[in-house]
Amino acid sequence: MNNKEIKSPQVNENNPELNQSNNTKHKFHTIEINKITEKTKKSFRIRTITAIVLLLLCVPCLVLGEFSFFASILVILVAAMYEFVHVLRKKKYPKFVNIFTYLMTISLAFWPYFKSLYLAIYHNANVKTAVFSYGYNFLTTNIEISTIGIAILILVLYLFSILYDDFTVGDVGYLSGTSLLLILGIQSFFFLRYSPMSVQVSGAYFNYGGSIYCSALLFTYVVIGTFGTDIGAYAFGILFGKNKINPRISPNKTWAGFWGGILSSSILSMIFGLVIVFNNIPLLYGVLDSSHWYLIVFFSILMPFVSTLGDFIFSAIKRYYDIKDFGNVLPGHGGVLDRVDSLLVTSIVVALFILTYVLYFNGGVFIF
Repeated sequence: MNNKEIKSPQVNENNPELNQSNNTKHKFHTIEINKITEKTKKSFRIRTITAIVLLLLCVPCLVLGEFSFFASILVILVAAMYEFVHVLRKKKYPKFVNIFTYLMTISLAFWPYFKSLYLAIYHNANVKTAVFSYGYNFLTTNIEISTIGIAILILVLYLFSILYDDFTVGDVGYLSGTSLLLILGIQSFFFLRYSPMSVQVSGAYFNYGGSIYCSALLFTYVVIGTFGTDIGAYAFGILFGKNKINPRISPNKTWAGFWGGILSSSILSMIFGLVIVFNNIPLLYGVLDSSHWYLIVFFSILMPFVSTLGDFIFSAIKRYYDIKDFGNVLPGHGGVLDRVDSLLVTSIVVALFILTYVLYFNGGVFIF
Protein backbone atom coordinates (compact mmCIF):
# COMPACT_ATOMS: atom_id res chain seq x y z
CA MET A 1 0.00 0.00 0.00
CA ASN A 2 1.47 3.33 -1.09
CA ASN A 3 1.59 6.02 1.44
CA LYS A 4 -0.05 9.19 0.10
CA GLU A 5 1.72 12.38 0.82
CA ILE A 6 -0.43 14.64 2.90
CA LYS A 7 0.20 18.34 2.30
CA SER A 8 0.03 20.46 5.38
CA PRO A 9 -1.32 23.97 5.07
CA GLN A 10 1.26 26.60 4.26
CA VAL A 11 2.46 28.51 7.25
CA ASN A 12 3.69 32.06 7.03
CA GLU A 13 5.63 32.80 10.19
CA ASN A 14 5.80 36.53 9.39
CA ASN A 15 2.05 37.00 8.89
CA PRO A 16 -0.19 35.10 11.35
CA GLU A 17 -3.30 36.83 9.96
CA LEU A 18 -2.62 35.22 6.57
CA ASN A 19 -2.46 31.81 8.21
CA GLN A 20 -5.87 32.36 9.76
CA SER A 21 -7.36 33.36 6.41
CA ASN A 22 -5.87 30.28 4.73
CA ASN A 23 -7.49 27.99 7.29
CA THR A 24 -10.87 29.67 7.10
CA LYS A 25 -13.17 29.09 4.15
CA HIS A 26 -15.65 31.85 4.93
CA LYS A 27 -15.05 35.05 6.78
CA PHE A 28 -18.05 37.03 7.99
CA HIS A 29 -17.92 40.80 8.44
CA THR A 30 -20.08 42.28 11.16
CA ILE A 31 -20.82 45.89 12.07
CA GLU A 32 -19.66 46.51 15.59
CA ILE A 33 -21.41 49.03 17.79
CA ASN A 34 -19.11 51.26 19.80
CA LYS A 35 -19.11 50.93 23.56
CA ILE A 36 -21.13 53.74 25.13
CA THR A 37 -19.23 55.20 28.08
CA GLU A 38 -20.73 56.92 31.11
CA LYS A 39 -19.22 60.18 29.90
CA THR A 40 -21.05 59.84 26.58
CA LYS A 41 -24.33 59.01 28.34
CA LYS A 42 -24.00 62.06 30.58
CA SER A 43 -23.19 64.29 27.60
CA PHE A 44 -26.22 62.94 25.74
CA ARG A 45 -28.53 63.68 28.69
CA ILE A 46 -27.24 67.23 29.00
CA ARG A 47 -27.56 67.88 25.25
CA THR A 48 -31.10 66.49 25.24
CA ILE A 49 -32.24 68.64 28.17
CA THR A 50 -30.73 71.76 26.61
CA ALA A 51 -32.35 70.96 23.24
CA ILE A 52 -35.78 70.58 24.87
CA VAL A 53 -35.42 73.93 26.66
CA LEU A 54 -34.39 75.61 23.39
CA LEU A 55 -37.39 74.12 21.60
CA LEU A 56 -39.75 75.41 24.29
CA LEU A 57 -38.27 78.90 23.94
CA CYS A 58 -37.82 79.13 20.18
CA VAL A 59 -40.77 77.22 18.67
CA PRO A 60 -43.44 79.69 19.90
CA CYS A 61 -41.44 82.61 18.45
CA LEU A 62 -41.07 80.78 15.14
CA VAL A 63 -44.74 79.84 14.88
CA LEU A 64 -46.13 83.20 15.98
CA GLY A 65 -43.77 85.13 13.70
CA GLU A 66 -44.35 88.88 13.57
CA PHE A 67 -42.49 90.79 16.30
CA SER A 68 -41.77 87.73 18.46
CA PHE A 69 -39.64 86.12 15.75
CA PHE A 70 -38.09 89.48 14.91
CA ALA A 71 -37.06 90.03 18.55
CA SER A 72 -35.77 86.47 19.03
CA ILE A 73 -33.51 86.77 15.98
CA LEU A 74 -32.14 90.05 17.36
CA VAL A 75 -31.24 88.28 20.62
CA ILE A 76 -29.56 85.44 18.70
CA LEU A 77 -27.60 87.92 16.57
CA VAL A 78 -26.32 89.92 19.55
CA ALA A 79 -25.31 86.73 21.40
CA ALA A 80 -23.57 85.30 18.32
CA MET A 81 -21.75 88.58 17.74
CA TYR A 82 -20.48 88.66 21.31
CA GLU A 83 -19.10 85.14 20.87
CA PHE A 84 -17.32 85.72 17.57
CA VAL A 85 -15.85 89.05 18.73
CA HIS A 86 -14.85 87.45 22.04
CA VAL A 87 -12.51 85.13 20.12
CA LEU A 88 -10.11 88.11 19.89
CA ARG A 89 -10.38 88.87 23.63
CA LYS A 90 -6.61 88.52 24.16
CA LYS A 91 -5.98 91.38 21.75
CA LYS A 92 -5.28 94.79 23.30
CA TYR A 93 -6.91 97.04 20.73
CA PRO A 94 -9.59 99.59 21.88
CA LYS A 95 -13.07 98.26 22.66
CA PHE A 96 -14.81 100.68 20.31
CA VAL A 97 -13.51 98.53 17.42
CA ASN A 98 -15.87 95.81 18.66
CA ILE A 99 -18.66 98.33 19.28
CA PHE A 100 -18.32 99.56 15.70
CA THR A 101 -18.53 95.95 14.44
CA TYR A 102 -21.64 95.35 16.56
CA LEU A 103 -23.44 98.42 15.25
CA MET A 104 -22.58 97.82 11.61
CA THR A 105 -23.53 94.14 11.70
CA ILE A 106 -26.90 94.78 13.35
CA SER A 107 -27.66 97.68 11.01
CA LEU A 108 -26.82 95.70 7.88
CA ALA A 109 -28.64 92.56 9.04
CA PHE A 110 -31.84 94.57 9.59
CA TRP A 111 -31.20 96.90 6.66
CA PRO A 112 -34.25 95.92 4.52
CA TYR A 113 -36.63 96.94 7.33
CA PHE A 114 -34.78 100.15 8.16
CA LYS A 115 -34.81 101.00 4.44
CA SER A 116 -38.56 100.30 4.06
CA LEU A 117 -39.32 102.34 7.16
CA TYR A 118 -37.22 105.26 5.94
CA LEU A 119 -38.80 105.24 2.47
CA ALA A 120 -42.29 105.10 3.97
CA ILE A 121 -41.58 108.12 6.17
CA TYR A 122 -39.80 109.99 3.37
CA HIS A 123 -42.70 109.55 0.95
CA ASN A 124 -45.34 110.14 3.63
CA ALA A 125 -46.64 106.63 3.01
CA ASN A 126 -48.45 104.35 5.39
CA VAL A 127 -45.73 102.67 7.47
CA LYS A 128 -47.83 99.57 8.08
CA THR A 129 -48.46 99.12 4.36
CA ALA A 130 -44.81 99.68 3.46
CA VAL A 131 -43.21 97.39 6.06
CA PHE A 132 -45.91 94.86 6.95
CA SER A 133 -48.52 92.69 5.33
CA TYR A 134 -51.80 92.22 7.16
CA GLY A 135 -51.54 91.25 10.82
CA TYR A 136 -48.17 92.99 11.21
CA ASN A 137 -46.28 90.22 9.44
CA PHE A 138 -43.07 91.64 8.05
CA LEU A 139 -42.73 91.82 4.28
CA THR A 140 -39.64 90.05 2.96
CA THR A 141 -39.21 89.33 -0.72
CA ASN A 142 -35.44 89.53 -1.13
CA ILE A 143 -32.05 89.58 0.56
CA GLU A 144 -30.71 93.12 0.41
CA ILE A 145 -27.14 94.01 1.32
CA SER A 146 -26.14 97.67 1.46
CA THR A 147 -22.96 97.99 -0.61
CA ILE A 148 -22.22 101.33 1.04
CA GLY A 149 -22.59 99.76 4.47
CA ILE A 150 -20.29 96.84 3.61
CA ALA A 151 -17.71 99.27 2.18
CA ILE A 152 -17.80 101.34 5.38
CA LEU A 153 -17.43 98.22 7.55
CA ILE A 154 -14.39 96.90 5.67
CA LEU A 155 -12.61 100.23 5.11
CA VAL A 156 -12.99 101.40 8.71
CA LEU A 157 -11.71 98.06 10.00
CA TYR A 158 -8.68 98.40 7.71
CA LEU A 159 -8.18 101.91 9.11
CA PHE A 160 -8.16 100.43 12.62
CA SER A 161 -5.48 97.95 11.52
CA ILE A 162 -3.28 100.90 10.51
CA LEU A 163 -3.90 102.84 13.72
CA TYR A 164 -3.49 100.02 16.26
CA ASP A 165 -0.54 97.64 16.44
CA ASP A 166 -2.49 94.78 18.04
CA PHE A 167 -5.27 94.87 15.44
CA THR A 168 -3.92 93.14 12.34
CA VAL A 169 -5.01 92.63 8.76
CA GLY A 170 -5.89 89.06 9.74
CA ASP A 171 -8.27 90.43 12.38
CA VAL A 172 -9.88 92.63 9.72
CA GLY A 173 -10.52 89.57 7.57
CA TYR A 174 -11.93 87.59 10.48
CA LEU A 175 -14.29 90.31 11.76
CA SER A 176 -15.50 91.47 8.36
CA GLY A 177 -15.89 87.94 6.96
CA THR A 178 -17.76 86.57 9.97
CA SER A 179 -19.87 89.72 10.15
CA LEU A 180 -20.89 89.35 6.49
CA LEU A 181 -21.76 85.69 7.07
CA LEU A 182 -23.99 86.67 10.00
CA ILE A 183 -25.64 89.44 7.98
CA LEU A 184 -26.48 87.07 5.13
CA GLY A 185 -27.60 84.37 7.56
CA ILE A 186 -29.92 86.62 9.57
CA GLN A 187 -31.49 88.08 6.44
CA SER A 188 -31.99 84.52 5.18
CA PHE A 189 -33.79 83.68 8.45
CA PHE A 190 -36.14 86.61 7.84
CA PHE A 191 -36.63 85.64 4.20
CA LEU A 192 -37.52 82.03 5.02
CA ARG A 193 -39.91 83.07 7.79
CA TYR A 194 -41.60 86.12 6.26
CA SER A 195 -41.53 85.47 2.50
CA PRO A 196 -44.49 83.00 2.60
CA MET A 197 -46.64 85.90 3.87
CA SER A 198 -45.23 88.21 1.17
CA VAL A 199 -46.45 86.23 -1.83
CA GLN A 200 -49.07 88.04 -3.88
CA VAL A 201 -51.81 86.15 -5.73
CA SER A 202 -54.09 88.24 -7.98
CA GLY A 203 -52.97 91.40 -6.21
CA ALA A 204 -53.63 90.13 -2.68
CA TYR A 205 -51.30 88.60 -0.10
CA PHE A 206 -51.56 84.82 0.08
CA ASN A 207 -53.07 84.03 3.48
CA TYR A 208 -52.86 80.22 3.74
CA GLY A 209 -56.61 79.95 4.03
CA GLY A 210 -56.63 82.31 7.00
CA SER A 211 -54.04 80.38 9.03
CA ILE A 212 -51.02 82.68 9.21
CA TYR A 213 -49.19 80.13 11.36
CA CYS A 214 -48.73 77.93 8.30
CA SER A 215 -46.29 80.54 7.02
CA ALA A 216 -43.78 79.13 9.55
CA LEU A 217 -43.61 75.81 7.69
CA LEU A 218 -40.88 76.88 5.24
CA PHE A 219 -38.43 77.86 7.96
CA THR A 220 -39.45 74.79 9.97
CA TYR A 221 -38.60 72.64 6.95
CA VAL A 222 -35.09 74.15 6.79
CA VAL A 223 -34.62 73.74 10.56
CA ILE A 224 -35.54 70.04 10.29
CA GLY A 225 -33.10 69.59 7.40
CA THR A 226 -30.31 71.26 9.37
CA PHE A 227 -30.76 69.85 12.86
CA GLY A 228 -31.74 66.47 11.43
CA THR A 229 -28.17 66.37 10.10
CA ASP A 230 -26.71 67.22 13.51
CA ILE A 231 -28.83 64.65 15.35
CA GLY A 232 -28.18 61.87 12.84
CA ALA A 233 -24.45 62.59 12.70
CA TYR A 234 -24.19 62.63 16.50
CA ALA A 235 -26.13 59.36 16.92
CA PHE A 236 -24.43 57.42 14.11
CA GLY A 237 -21.04 58.84 15.09
CA ILE A 238 -21.39 57.61 18.68
CA LEU A 239 -22.68 54.17 17.68
CA PHE A 240 -20.61 53.36 14.60
CA GLY A 241 -18.03 56.11 14.14
CA LYS A 242 -14.42 54.98 13.72
CA ASN A 243 -12.78 56.60 10.69
CA LYS A 244 -12.28 60.37 11.01
CA ILE A 245 -13.17 62.69 8.14
CA ASN A 246 -10.72 65.49 8.88
CA PRO A 247 -9.09 65.33 12.33
CA ARG A 248 -7.20 68.57 11.69
CA ILE A 249 -10.44 70.56 11.43
CA SER A 250 -12.95 68.52 13.40
CA PRO A 251 -11.44 65.65 15.42
CA ASN A 252 -14.81 64.13 16.43
CA LYS A 253 -16.50 63.88 13.02
CA THR A 254 -16.51 60.43 11.42
CA TRP A 255 -17.64 59.06 8.08
CA ALA A 256 -20.32 57.00 9.79
CA GLY A 257 -21.66 60.15 11.41
CA PHE A 258 -21.48 62.03 8.11
CA TRP A 259 -23.54 59.50 6.15
CA GLY A 260 -25.87 58.96 9.09
CA GLY A 261 -26.57 62.69 9.17
CA ILE A 262 -27.15 62.81 5.41
CA LEU A 263 -29.58 59.89 5.58
CA SER A 264 -31.56 61.02 8.62
CA SER A 265 -31.85 64.64 7.47
CA SER A 266 -32.91 63.76 3.91
CA ILE A 267 -35.57 61.32 5.07
CA LEU A 268 -36.99 63.54 7.83
CA SER A 269 -37.15 66.76 5.80
CA MET A 270 -38.45 65.00 2.68
CA ILE A 271 -41.26 63.29 4.58
CA PHE A 272 -42.16 66.54 6.35
CA GLY A 273 -42.17 68.62 3.16
CA LEU A 274 -44.03 66.17 0.94
CA VAL A 275 -46.69 65.37 3.55
CA ILE A 276 -47.34 69.09 4.03
CA VAL A 277 -47.60 70.07 0.36
CA PHE A 278 -49.68 67.05 -0.66
CA ASN A 279 -52.17 68.12 1.99
CA ASN A 280 -52.59 71.34 -0.04
CA ILE A 281 -50.49 73.51 2.30
CA PRO A 282 -47.56 75.01 0.35
CA LEU A 283 -44.26 75.69 2.07
CA LEU A 284 -43.96 78.65 -0.29
CA TYR A 285 -46.79 79.25 -2.75
CA GLY A 286 -45.70 78.88 -6.37
CA VAL A 287 -42.25 77.52 -5.46
CA LEU A 288 -42.42 74.74 -2.87
CA ASP A 289 -45.88 73.27 -3.30
CA SER A 290 -47.44 70.09 -4.68
CA SER A 291 -46.80 71.23 -8.26
CA HIS A 292 -43.10 71.58 -7.52
CA TRP A 293 -42.63 68.53 -5.27
CA TYR A 294 -39.31 67.75 -7.02
CA LEU A 295 -37.83 70.94 -5.53
CA ILE A 296 -38.62 69.60 -2.06
CA VAL A 297 -36.77 66.39 -2.92
CA PHE A 298 -33.84 68.47 -4.24
CA PHE A 299 -33.61 70.66 -1.12
CA SER A 300 -34.01 67.67 1.20
CA ILE A 301 -30.93 66.06 -0.34
CA LEU A 302 -28.99 69.34 -0.60
CA MET A 303 -29.52 70.62 2.96
CA PRO A 304 -27.54 67.99 4.91
CA PHE A 305 -24.49 68.47 2.68
CA VAL A 306 -24.64 72.25 3.11
CA SER A 307 -25.26 71.88 6.85
CA THR A 308 -22.13 69.74 7.20
CA LEU A 309 -20.16 72.33 5.22
CA GLY A 310 -21.34 75.07 7.58
CA ASP A 311 -20.27 73.01 10.57
CA PHE A 312 -16.81 72.53 9.05
CA ILE A 313 -16.46 76.25 8.26
CA PHE A 314 -16.97 77.27 11.87
CA SER A 315 -14.89 74.33 13.12
CA ALA A 316 -12.02 75.59 10.97
CA ILE A 317 -12.34 79.01 12.63
CA LYS A 318 -12.26 77.41 16.09
CA ARG A 319 -9.22 75.29 15.26
CA TYR A 320 -7.39 78.31 13.84
CA TYR A 321 -7.94 80.29 17.05
CA ASP A 322 -7.39 77.18 19.22
CA ILE A 323 -10.75 77.22 21.00
CA LYS A 324 -13.11 74.32 21.63
CA ASP A 325 -16.38 76.27 21.48
CA PHE A 326 -17.40 79.86 20.80
CA GLY A 327 -19.17 79.98 24.18
CA ASN A 328 -20.64 77.91 27.00
CA VAL A 329 -24.10 79.40 27.46
CA LEU A 330 -25.78 76.22 26.14
CA PRO A 331 -24.70 73.16 28.19
CA GLY A 332 -23.68 70.31 25.94
CA HIS A 333 -23.84 72.47 22.82
CA GLY A 334 -21.34 75.24 23.50
CA GLY A 335 -22.37 78.75 22.55
CA VAL A 336 -25.16 80.24 20.46
CA LEU A 337 -22.87 80.40 17.44
CA ASP A 338 -21.97 76.73 17.90
CA ARG A 339 -25.68 75.91 17.73
CA VAL A 340 -26.72 78.06 14.75
CA ASP A 341 -23.56 77.80 12.60
CA SER A 342 -24.98 75.13 10.27
CA LEU A 343 -28.40 76.81 10.20
CA LEU A 344 -26.83 80.09 9.06
CA VAL A 345 -25.10 78.50 6.07
CA THR A 346 -28.03 76.24 5.15
CA SER A 347 -30.49 79.14 5.30
CA ILE A 348 -28.28 81.25 3.04
CA VAL A 349 -28.01 78.53 0.40
CA VAL A 350 -31.72 77.62 0.45
CA ALA A 351 -32.80 81.29 0.34
CA LEU A 352 -30.47 82.03 -2.59
CA PHE A 353 -31.70 78.96 -4.51
CA ILE A 354 -35.32 80.01 -3.96
CA LEU A 355 -34.60 83.57 -5.08
CA THR A 356 -32.76 82.32 -8.16
CA TYR A 357 -35.73 80.10 -9.06
CA VAL A 358 -38.20 82.95 -8.49
CA LEU A 359 -36.21 85.49 -10.51
CA TYR A 360 -35.44 83.29 -13.52
CA PHE A 361 -38.22 80.70 -13.64
CA ASN A 362 -41.21 81.94 -11.69
CA GLY A 363 -41.04 85.72 -11.47
CA GLY A 364 -44.67 86.30 -10.53
CA VAL A 365 -44.43 85.06 -6.95
CA PHE A 366 -43.08 88.24 -5.39
CA ILE A 367 -43.59 91.89 -6.23
CA PHE A 368 -40.01 93.16 -6.03
